[in-house]
Amino acid sequence: MGSSDERYGNWALVAGAAEGLGEGFCTILAKRGFNIILVDRNLEAMHEFANKIIRDYHVQTMELHLDLAAPEAADQCLKTIVTADCRLMVYVAAWSRVCRFTELADHELDGFLSVNTRTLLHLVHGFSTRLISTGKTGGIILVSSLAGLIGPQYVATYAATKSFSIRLTEALHNELRDHGIEISVCCAGTVSTPTYWKSKPSFDQMKPPVMQPEEVADYAITKLGHKIISIPGLTNRLQYFFLMKMIPRRLANRLVNNAMKKMYGKM
Repeated sequence: MGSSDERYGNWALVAGAAEGLGEGFCTILAKRGFNIILVDRNLEAMHEFANKIIRDYHVQTMELHLDLAAPEAADQCLKTIVTADCRLMVYVAAWSRVCRFTELADHELDGFLSVNTRTLLHLVHGFSTRLISTGKTGGIILVSSLAGLIGPQYVATYAATKSFSIRLTEALHNELRDHGIEISVCCAGTVSTPTYWKSKPSFDQMKPPVMQPEEVADYAITKLGHKIISIPGLTNRLQYFFLMKMIPRRLANRLVNNAMKKMYGKM
């Protein structure tokens, strides 16, 4: 993808925009000339970052202060999308916690479902339905994780909901392509975000490669329209190929879970 063009219009919405991967996507999109609709529940951080985008890249912004777990979240995003005639959407927001499954509280289980699946599903549906009804082209990037491809312990619910994004993208690719709508899912590996570092991983000699948010975002944006599933980082792609193509899945699962136990087994 180049700068804003006829395929994707002039506006991009980024859900979960104020920090981490969302910040990376906003930055790369602004560099490419897109105006940005920022959606986040952290009003102060979002406002500060929006001002930085305006100052650094001379683009326009809209700010939508919203908890994406709220039942009305998708509708509120869609109203702003209509106002801006936005034709590119990036869903970065995710509910995440590293812990044993049985340690999760009920409200946390609901958070996984609300942010990672329900709001995402309604937003993708409303966004694509609008584009089709107006006869306009557009693009959708969903941010998933390598955890969605093979489920590691301590992130069971996160991995399950991220798998949902992958299957949804695969299924919608052919449906939407006929209408000029591109959809892609970014399966990121380890990314240097506040959420990741708050999980307090411990490393031995086998420290995983940690990518920067802008690296991941740039790769995912570039692959929109070219790959259904994109995996940023050469090391991540090689590891994926080895785990998913070269060895039995049972062994791959054992290797992944052993790595997670080394990082988080002392919780």
